[in-house]
Amino acid sequence: MTEKLYQDNPYFFEFASRVISVHEGESGYEVVLEATAFYPESGGQLYDTGAIEGIPILNVIEKDTGEIIHILERGNLSPGMTVNGQIDRVRRLDNMRKHTGQHILSRAFIEVAAADTVSSRLGEVESTIELSLESLDDAVLISVEKLANNIIRQNQPVKIEYYEREALKNLPVRKIPEREGKFRIVQVGEFDYTACGGTHCRNAGEVGMVKIIGQEKLRGHLRVIFLVGRQAEEDYYEKHTVVNQLSGRLTCHFRDLVKGVDKLTEQNTALRREVSLLSGRLLAVDLKELAENSPDLGGIKIVTGEFDGLDPKALKDAANKLGETVRAIILLSCGDKLLIFAPAGIKLTASAMARLFMERFGGKGGGSATSAQVGGIAMDKRKEYIDHFIGLIRGEIAP
Repeated sequence: MTEKLYQDNPYFFEFASRVISVHEGESGYEVVLEATAFYPESGGQLYDTGAIEGIPILNVIEKDTGEIIHILERGNLSPGMTVNGQIDRVRRLDNMRKHTGQHILSRAFIEVAAADTVSSRLGEVESTIELSLESLDDAVLISVEKLANNIIRQNQPVKIEYYEREALKNLPVRKIPEREGKFRIVQVGEFDYTACGGTHCRNAGEVGMVKIIGQEKLRGHLRVIFLVGRQAEEDYYEKHTVVNQLSGRLTCHFRDLVKGVDKLTEQNTALRREVSLLSGRLLAVDLKELAENSPDLGGIKIVTGEFDGLDPKALKDAANKLGETVRAIILLSCGDKLLIFAPAGIKLTASAMARLFMERFGGKGGGSATSAQVGGIAMDKRKEYIDHFIGLIRGEIAP
């Protein structure tokens, strides 16, 4: 079993230890030391990075036997030699803040919402807590966050104590482990007692702050997404910049941003309706003009046109209106789509035309007797296909 130097002193950033074994593994050069300050990924906390003898650490894993394996990029170490290890200080301190912050936040959820933490995950940036309920409203989340940050501002001491299982029954431990033996308990003042093997700050104030940024439902539970310390600060700076930019563009105080956006949304909706109405009128005029100049085949007009960039629904509406006044086969191309419209009672229905097109030129689609659509037409061949298709239609419906 590897001696875990980080358990009693998480601020141990450099150390020396003897090599027990080395092995060329699938994921890298595996090294086991007699003692280590590198924390392995465990309990939702990320592993430490850094270097051993200047060789970068790729991962740190703890086996069921208690043996900790350091996976290095490369190596020329040998059993028995003494090596120096250097912990990535920034990552370690971030992980300590996140883990201590998670303990405080988990207890705050119990105090405010009677919600137990089912699991937690401390990520590179965002961290999560999975709670034993399905939902919480925003007001409760704000209360939880305020309580957690109040504990942090009080700078309550964080202590590590070891207790036998029987003694835990007399302490307000969040969850008493089922196994027997001695347990490592992380105490945040008198606020929280938790059995945990992770690295933690000496004082709650070192956490800086916690910020809840989202929630999502998960398997009948609620997953809360939060940031801690440096990541929470950076999130604030980024959002503050965006809010200032929006306030400047809308020429309003940031507290009036929601009203400003609501007003813009209403204006945009009204303008879109107006544009849609005017576009429909212009489209109807364009189609009517095309129909007037289209060839006549036995009393049926064949109307064609290209309308790239327009809404297919608007094209369909305009074609249907034209069909009310003009007996016509209408072929409208829009991007890689061909919209086909046919008057009732003709030999070749719109769906039959769609099948004829797909048999000859490919694509996918279908429709009814009066309206059909083919998609997936090769754009570089579109005009050639449609010109040929018009000839096929003439051959089918010619008297």
